[in-house]
Amino acid sequence: MSDAPSIAVAADMEETHMSALKKNYPQQPLFDSWIEPAHYLRSDSPSAYFSLLTQLEGRTTKQQRSYPVASMGFVIGACDKSLDTWISQAEFWAPTRRLLHFMRVGLLFVDLDTYKLYEFAGLSAEAQLELLLRLCEAQGLPEPSLVIFSGRGLQAKWVLDSALPARALPRWSLVQHEIGRRLAGLGADPNALDASRVLRLDQTVNSRSGEIVRVVHQSGARYDFNQLADALLPLTRAKLQQLRQERAERAADPEYQKRSATRTKGHLTAIDTGALGHLRPFIGAQLAWDRLADLRTLAQLRGWTQGAPDGSRDLAVFIGASFLAQAVPNVPRFYDELRVLGREFAPHWTFREVNASASAVIDRMKRMAKGEMVEYAGVQVDPRYRWRNDTLIQRFGITPDEERRLATIVSRGEARRRDAERDTRRRREVGAVTREFYEGNAEQKRATARLLRAQGKSWAEIAAELGYKNGDAARKSCT
Repeated sequence: MSDAPSIAVAADMEETHMSALKKNYPQQPLFDSWIEPAHYLRSDSPSAYFSLLTQLEGRTTKQQRSYPVASMGFVIGACDKSLDTWISQAEFWAPTRRLLHFMRVGLLFVDLDTYKLYEFAGLSAEAQLELLLRLCEAQGLPEPSLVIFSGRGLQAKWVLDSALPARALPRWSLVQHEIGRRLAGLGADPNALDASRVLRLDQTVNSRSGEIVRVVHQSGARYDFNQLADALLPLTRAKLQQLRQERAERAADPEYQKRSATRTKGHLTAIDTGALGHLRPFIGAQLAWDRLADLRTLAQLRGWTQGAPDGSRDLAVFIGASFLAQAVPNVPRFYDELRVLGREFAPHWTFREVNASASAVIDRMKRMAKGEMVEYAGVQVDPRYRWRNDTLIQRFGITPDEERRLATIVSRGEARRRDAERDTRRRREVGAVTREFYEGNAEQKRATARLLRAQGKSWAEIAAELGYKNGDAARKSCT
């Protein structure tokens, strides 16, 4: 975090591309609401949940309860504002805050612990806000939609014009960490950027300071996530999609290595992600989440409503844990998510039994956390498991019909079929545009020819002026 400029430096920096950012990010007014979370927790689905975390008076432990988002107004209106209370920033399809139950998120946010920095300790909420807005401008960040005084520091939030689904979680995390890096000079908490995070609830007390949590800034803006991400990240969405496609093709077709324009070493292809810098560790999570989603889709297709059947249970837990290790590289959080995964694939197992099935994955996670590297096909990589598609298809006995329902775990034949389908669709789209353009131009040319003829010009003169082969061709085109 030390590479972020200090406040003193940032405050003196000239305006960079903020005006361009403001121009490129479509902004819509926030709808009126008497509760701050309603700006970004706005699902009307009965299966969407949010969580409240409450510090009960006289206790050191916190109590967490989850409620349907549709009941949020009633729940928050009834909660005791004199207690320290935190609220989840994302929505979940089960009454938990686990990433495996993540449904959608409608904002980007950062928790600023300004009180931990000597030079800013004791500043008023308004003074902190001024510093935040100046630093956002200097760092090329758009103005936050909402800023909440947490009782000691600030919570900055950028409300999105539409909520992001689960499949967008890795890219959302990239933007989160980039915003945190740019605001490190104001004490951005690097451990408070995940989708399961809870932040202090507006209008509740912060017992450590005796202050009331309150909104101190509301810009009235909502932002387009993809435009925001493309402006802030070193790699655009299109480039990341290209990388994802290349990874999927390599996993499906070993021969792709020979055709790839990137540098190949054995079974791995080195992708130049040097521009990502500090964000590089988060890139690999996308494919892992996609593969884990495929495994859960396969469970649905096979009707595993009571967990995986005998003969598939150990495999499902082990392979699922392998994907999870790639998606959630933090060891403590990995354990939390593994509990959820175990309940899905082996609901009758104890957590000890789940751990035993995934023991090799856990061991490699611990080795990764220590910084251990191993050599694989001539390349130094961390020791976490990596699976080839043909191995996964063989182990699970995935049929061609099932492959068509999966996003990434596909055979070489299915990958070629999809490529051909995309090429056909692309040719049709290009052909339609070309045909439409040609026909439009031809009609305009005929109309011009008729006008010139009405003005008394000969067909030969019209042909010469409009580029027809001869006068007879010009005449025939207009009849």
